[in-house]
Order: sequence, then structure tokens, then C-alpha cells
Amino acid sequence: MSLRIDPVADQTLGGTGAEVESSVDQRGTDWERRYGRILLGSDLVVLAWAFVTAHVVWAENLDQPDIDPYSAFPICFTISMLVLWYVVLTVAGTRDLRVFGAGPEEYKRVFNSTLVVFAIIAFIGYILRFAIPGTYVVVLLPFGLLLLTLSRWSWRQWLLVRRQHGSMTHDAIVVGSADAVQHLAAVINRNAAFGYRLSGACITSQDPPSHIAGVPVLGGVDDLTNTVVAAGTNAVIITSSDAMHPEMVRRLGWDLEGYDIEIIVAPSLANIAGPRVHIRPVAGLPLLHVEQPAYRGAQRWAKDLLDRVGGLGLLLLFSPILVALAIAIKLTSPGRVFFVQERVGRDGKTFGMIKFRSMVEGADQMLADLQPDTSNVVMFKMRDDPRVTRVGRTLRRYSLDELPQLLNVVKGDMSLVGPRPPLVSEVSGYAAEARRRLLVRPGMTGPWQISGRSDLDWEETMRLDLYYVENWSLVGDMLILWKTFRAVVSSAGAY
Repeated sequence: MSLRIDPVADQTLGGTGAEVESSVDQRGTDWERRYGRILLGSDLVVLAWAFVTAHVVWAENLDQPDIDPYSAFPICFTISMLVLWYVVLTVAGTRDLRVFGAGPEEYKRVFNSTLVVFAIIAFIGYILRFAIPGTYVVVLLPFGLLLLTLSRWSWRQWLLVRRQHGSMTHDAIVVGSADAVQHLAAVINRNAAFGYRLSGACITSQDPPSHIAGVPVLGGVDDLTNTVVAAGTNAVIITSSDAMHPEMVRRLGWDLEGYDIEIIVAPSLANIAGPRVHIRPVAGLPLLHVEQPAYRGAQRWAKDLLDRVGGLGLLLLFSPILVALAIAIKLTSPGRVFFVQERVGRDGKTFGMIKFRSMVEGADQMLADLQPDTSNVVMFKMRDDPRVTRVGRTLRRYSLDELPQLLNVVKGDMSLVGPRPPLVSEVSGYAAEARRRLLVRPGMTGPWQISGRSDLDWEETMRLDLYYVENWSLVGDMLILWKTFRAVVSSAGAY
């Protein structure tokens, strides 16, 4: 039995819940042990690849004829460092059952392990008075980290596909009120990466229905231990409920000792990313501390700096493509090359968002005839929009029409990653909650771009944007940029 305390959070952006776990039993299920062995072998292969590459590059560029790079000492040094890196990855828990499959914690541990390894290498070189070749380190550090990250990401995608098909998951029973069970079921069903499948529910209220959100109700909480054991589940998820007081949770843990069933306590913290949640035990009571969202301060300034520098770099990189697209638009459709539209940015300030024109001239005047009910629609999207030109359809499919927004990023109107930039007419219909998306700069890409793009309805887009506003981080932004590249290449949800 192991105990874990998780905030009930949406995992769309890859956040991980704060955890308190005992090391009573980390044996795992058969598929977990098998997956752990896969990672173990994969790490060994990619590290060997990185070290061999670094050694060969160093040997080929060696300008000291008195040193034989293939003699016993350099070879033994390379093998020793490979073993060291491999051991540090293991000791740091990068293949721990608690971190693989979802969230950024696995990648953080891999990154931190890499830094530790190279600190040790530098220390050993200093002690032994051995000058480690700069070429060797310059190749090994980034190449090894890149291979490890790509390897872990590839295996995670493999695991996600299997979880989406219902395999390699944990069966779990959820305990709580009917409303809490329904909310938790929605979160888990929306996130296959979470790795849990609800096989039953124990409801604290009287006269519960036979099913809640498709989950069969197994009974109440009076005989919870026997119900859990009889179900053969891997985990028990306890939601916030007055009926499940701390003493009952404690006794349940005692009763389940030896059954290899983990207990997960899910407090009623909705849409809070794991990095914002910290646990501070006080007198045996784990208190959850939730940090304030990073709307201001050093982290925001770092984001602004990365936006300006990254935006300028991408603008220079894509400048030949921008010129070619501008020529294609001009030659195939009469009218302007660029389309500038007033959008609402941070703190409600308006700005002119620049895009390549993908529609015919006068498209705005045709909107009223295409939109059925402007009074009830906040965000209007049309799959087969007749206003889109032939070139414009290709631009939209791969989001190439949005490349000029790099100018907005460099100017400071937009961010590389952020909420979808709303129209002025949309903002006028915002409720108070929706206006929170204006607390940060809108982005060229964001959670909506990697979660369905134009296929998303208004409510889902707003939910994703608000989650981003509350929980954004620089690491999360990097993940969104990477996922955006995949979404754009696949052209899913683009029209």
C-alpha cells in the first residue's frame, strides 16, 4: 500500500500533482516492471551512442600526436563516465513508477541528473589533474541530453497510445460524493496520459444511482475495504467528502497493507498545476500550499525576454518563407498581402494583429450572411468557409498565415505562447471569469492550438486558456511549442 495526495487538476499542459508517498511497496504491476526494463535498456543504448559519438569526434579533431585516444586510459574513462551517468539516472529515480507516463517530472529528473554527472566529471578531472577535452564535453553534454529526452518522449508516446486503447493503465475505485465522482471521471476520461481507468465508485450519499458518468457504483463506504479488495483494483482515489474523515482514511490504509493497492487522496483543487502546489506536513497533517499565479515578477520578465529574442530569431529564420508566401498571395488573389485585425491583448489593450491574408477582399462584410446568430455566438469558426482563397486554404491548414505575428511578438503585443488573441467583439461578451485570460499576453500558439485548434468549441477553448493563465511556466511553454510543431505538421483541426 502506498499513499499519495494529488490535487484534482487538469493535466492538459503536462502538470504533475504534488505528492506524498510512502516507500512501503513500489513493486508495481507487470506492465510497469516491463516498461521500466524498456527504459533501462533504452537509456543504456542512447548513452552508449552519445559517448561513442563524443569519443570519436574528439579523436578525429585531436591535434596532439602524443595522445592516443584509443589507448586504455581514455577508453576506460569513457566507459566509467557512461556507467556513472547510468547510475545517477537510476539513483535520481528517472525510471520511478511515480513519474513516467505523464507530467514534466521525468524530464526534470533526467535534466538534473545530467547536470550532476557533469559536475562529478569536472570534479574528478580536477582531483586527478586530468584535463577533460573541451570537444568531448561540448559534444557529450547536449547530444546525450537530447538523445535521452527524445528516447523518453518516444516511449511516452508509445505508452500514451496504448493507454488510449485501454491497456497499460491502473484500475481505480473512486470514493466520494456523486458530484465529486462525476467531476473526477470527466478529468480522467479527458486525459488518457493520467493512466487510470475507473472501474467502480463507492458513494457517500444515500440511495446512489447504479452508474455515475459511466462508472458502476459498487456501494457505500461502510464496507469499503472488502469492496476494494473484492474488486481487485490497483488504486483507491478518495475525493473530498465529509463522510471520509481522516481516521477512516488512516484505517483504510492499515486494512489494505499487503495488498499492493495505493491510496490517492484528491483534494478539491480544480485546474491547479502541480508545480504551484506544495505539501507542508504539520503535526501529521499534510497541508497543501497553492502558490499565486505568475502574472508579474521575474518569471514574467524572463518570458518577455525570451519572447523578444526568440521572436526575432524566428523572424530571421523564416524570412525567406515569408517572402515566398507574400509573392504567392499577391499573384493568386487581388488585394493586400497582409490582413491587420484589431485584437485585445494584456490588460484589455487593443493592438493590430498581423496575418497573411487568406480570404478574399471584403470578407468581413460577408460575415453577417454566414454567421447564423451573432447574438449567441462568441467565437465564430466555419469549416468550409467560402471566403477562403485557394492559397489561403493551404496557409490555414499549416498555420502559415500566422507567421507574420512574429512581428507582434517582437513589438511586445503578443507572446510566442499564450491564450488565443480575442476579437474586440468577443471581449464585449465576456463574463468576469473569461476576462482573466486578459491577464497575460495572447500567444501565437497556446493550449488551444495543441488540443484540437478550430475543432474546439467556445467553452473548451476558454477552459484551456484559463488553465494556462493560472498555471503557465517557462517549461510548460517549451512543451507547448514542441507540441505545436507536431500539431501544425499533422494539420489536425485546422481550417
